[in-house]
Amino acid sequence: MITSAQFPPLKPLTLDVQSVVFVLLVLVVMPIGAVRSRSIIAGGRRRRAGERARPPRRSDVLTRALGVQLLLFTLSFVVARHQRMDLWSWTGLRPVNVGIAIGALTLLLVLGALSWQLRTPEERRTLWMRHLLPRTSAQWALWLVLSLAAGVAEETAYRGVLVVLLASVTASFVTAALLSAAAFALVHYPQGAKSMGWVFAIGLVMQAVVAGTGMLYVAMGVHAVYDVTAALRAAGKFREDGDEPPIAISP
Repeated sequence: MITSAQFPPLKPLTLDVQSVVFVLLVLVVMPIGAVRSRSIIAGGRRRRAGERARPPRRSDVLTRALGVQLLLFTLSFVVARHQRMDLWSWTGLRPVNVGIAIGALTLLLVLGALSWQLRTPEERRTLWMRHLLPRTSAQWALWLVLSLAAGVAEETAYRGVLVVLLASVTASFVTAALLSAAAFALVHYPQGAKSMGWVFAIGLVMQAVVAGTGMLYVAMGVHAVYDVTAALRAAGKFREDGDEPPIAISP
């Protein structure tokens, strides 16, 4: 018997090839890719001793990230459909769901502001987000699309499919939610240890939103809005601090 929250619906499952591939992707491949991308973007690859290749363009990095999100959602959808997971319930925009959305977004924004204040000037200067923040209107448009894609793909994968699969293995919703949040934090490795802890907390908040609303859609919306507002706020903070844009990545 699986100890369960109201949503997502949990049930014993047989881990087939598709499910195993999905678990390996989110628990192994994506974290390794995150580690690799940090070294490539922050410093560039070495061509030969003493020489570095030109770092990738900012728009290329954002486009590749969008491709990863599309792949993540596609595999998540295939696994969910094959395993007959009931992840697409719609409970409506009831006042309680709207309240949960507003409360979660407010909590994330407040804690995000606190996280900024707790960082030293040096930590702020070296934040990973500075490598990704858009500079042009076209890049901001791409960031908006990426935020929407991340909201849909990551909530489907980490708060839906992965939790159901892990709960089937561990027979515990709480254990599955914690493991899923940890996996979510690992793929944000390039942001550093403090940010990974923050992302872990975001994962738990989003899981609570999913459980409280009985659907993924509210969490998807909160996730997307937070990604956009966090980027806008970070850009403003960097301007206030008088920091120059990072030079480790091309415009």
